[in-house]
Amino acid sequence: MLRVMGDSSRGKTNRLFWILGGLAAGLLVLGVLTAVFLPLWITRWLGGDQFRQLASQQLSTLLKTEGELQPLEWSSFSVFSGGFASRPGSPGPWLWDVRELRTEISPRLLLDRILRFPEISIGELSLTPSAQPVLVPVEKPAPVPAEKTSSDLFRDVQIGTVEIHSIQVKPSAASAGWGVQGLQVSAQPSKQQTDFHLRGGEIMTPFSWLGNIQLGSAKGRYTDPTIFLTSLDAKSPAGGTFQLSGEYTPGPTPRAQGRATWERWSIPGGKIGVGLFEIPARMSGEFVLQEVRPEGPVGQGQVRLVDARLEPGPGSETVLGLLGALTGEPRLRGCPLTTAQAKWSMQPGLYDVSSIVAEAPGLLRAVGQVRITGQNLSGQILLGLERNLGSKVNALTGGECFRREEGGYLYETINLSGTLDNPQNDLKAKLTGAIARTAVRTGAQILEKAAGSQGGGEAGKAAGQILNSLFGPPPSR
Repeated sequence: MLRVMGDSSRGKTNRLFWILGGLAAGLLVLGVLTAVFLPLWITRWLGGDQFRQLASQQLSTLLKTEGELQPLEWSSFSVFSGGFASRPGSPGPWLWDVRELRTEISPRLLLDRILRFPEISIGELSLTPSAQPVLVPVEKPAPVPAEKTSSDLFRDVQIGTVEIHSIQVKPSAASAGWGVQGLQVSAQPSKQQTDFHLRGGEIMTPFSWLGNIQLGSAKGRYTDPTIFLTSLDAKSPAGGTFQLSGEYTPGPTPRAQGRATWERWSIPGGKIGVGLFEIPARMSGEFVLQEVRPEGPVGQGQVRLVDARLEPGPGSETVLGLLGALTGEPRLRGCPLTTAQAKWSMQPGLYDVSSIVAEAPGLLRAVGQVRITGQNLSGQILLGLERNLGSKVNALTGGECFRREEGGYLYETINLSGTLDNPQNDLKAKLTGAIARTAVRTGAQILEKAAGSQGGGEAGKAAGQILNSLFGPPPSR
């Protein structure tokens, strides 16, 4: 009987072993089948219209537009799409055109219901302003159960890196006059922020004095809705360098602040001088953007001229040309400036240039300030000539000009007016008027002496009539 009971117990144990072994084998087979066929089923679903519509909705929401993703072509776990494009007339700030979109998924994470794209590659991205910049929310119909089940298939969607090989944005009012072409971008998006790295390409700026710049690299991050630019390095075609950092928050009342520095940048038109003289040069400086108002930016900075040279300009129309003719000093027809710098501030429609200092030691020194309101020009420059040269002009004007001496220079105050296209100053009229009066007085004295007059005045009257016919009546003081 003991033998029978032992055999029965061993039989039950064997049956339990085989049952457990069968269950384990079944689970193993199920696991293998799941590991093999679930990714295949998922990739098949990802290549279907249902996922493409879901992805189109997600991209439209992310890019604040209404668009559609082109059909997806899968090869194992890699996928290609012709791109994503906003529909014509779509509302939103921009119309997007994304071309040649390539990526792959991580099959290992599919079993954990995580859809991960290690890298997304985009061949070209073009942006154009939308005719309907305001995106109006549209009520979407309640999704059918199948769509809800599909959208809930993944508990997380992850993106490693996004590589854009070329970005094109044409300058427009929507971009505040900025644009780019041929720009390459690498981005690492996350739920908190998106880090980005820009390189290559050309940046088109709204500032004529800045011109278009060739981008070396730029780094920053985007934390909705603010863009933080950590650093940007660029250069001009002529070899100038440029650095920029700051932040920008778009919206009905945009906010911005930042700092820009540049070295050896070309001056628009190649010369400056506000009608007094001309200075061919390059410029270096810095600018601090404090805020952006609806009417325009507000900030301040400083600038210095590099390789600056003082010239009278075409002919002798400028004050410098007139002074060169009066003194006979050849250096006033062209000489280097060892110092040429100023501070400046800007508000919408208003530029203030202060602390102006320009000097060619032992020849000329100018200090002062200039204000530009719209296209109108105003300001005051204190112009100093080397003592001997100033004395010549002083003598020729009968002591009316260049009377105050300081630091080896004789100074004269110049008031500026007119417009940027047609700047005016009061020194030219002051010089010609003083010279005319001096010539009248000198001529009268010469004629009086020649006629043997002892100051009776008849010769003086005659001289005045002769000189008046030559110079015209002397301007009133």
